[in-house]
Amino acid sequence: MKQAYVFDLDGTLTDSICDIGDSVNYLLAQRGLPLHTYEEYRTYMGMGIGVTLRKAMPGYDGLTLEEQAALRGAYTAHNEIHCLDKTRPYAGMSETLRALQERGAILGIFTNKPELLGKKIVAELFKEIQFAFILGSLEGASMKPNPGRVLAELKKLGIEPARTVFVGDSKPDIDTAKNGGMTSCGVSWGFMGPEEVKGADLIVSHPRELLDIP
Repeated sequence: MKQAYVFDLDGTLTDSICDIGDSVNYLLAQRGLPLHTYEEYRTYMGMGIGVTLRKAMPGYDGLTLEEQAALRGAYTAHNEIHCLDKTRPYAGMSETLRALQERGAILGIFTNKPELLGKKIVAELFKEIQFAFILGSLEGASMKPNPGRVLAELKKLGIEPARTVFVGDSKPDIDTAKNGGMTSCGVSWGFMGPEEVKGADLIVSHPRELLDIP
């Protein structure tokens, strides 16, 4: 059994596409722009809210950096209120995390979601789970696929990357694992399906399979 498991959040631990889509659609509606379906939003995910807005909002790239930052802030403010309206853990995930914890595994989260949103969701949906760290998007901080922040946390905990599994549903997750010398584990239930993680060392189709990783 590996010593540590680091998880992506959206599309891995939680099915959050509806709340994300609703918050972006709110911004689009304010500007009289066309809205998108949840299925469309699945293809806009993986690299943080800036990329999601770029794909969803016509004219985003033509805005100044300050205007883009204001839109990201508006998204975060709206989603902070609504991030738990429809978001839920995937079936079997809470039980699996609890089992890993009981076996003595160290658990962490690294998400491209704004960090305050990630911490709010985890605090509400995974109350019984003790995560050693929850890392999310912060202005000026490196993000996936750069593994630096995860490696720094693992070093603090005295855990070698080789004894760590990075679990996620997107190519940036797999690249983060490989860039950091961790075992990459893709999940087939993610927003874009198993094809998105086909380069992973392992692919699981149900959370309980994480308990079988040697």
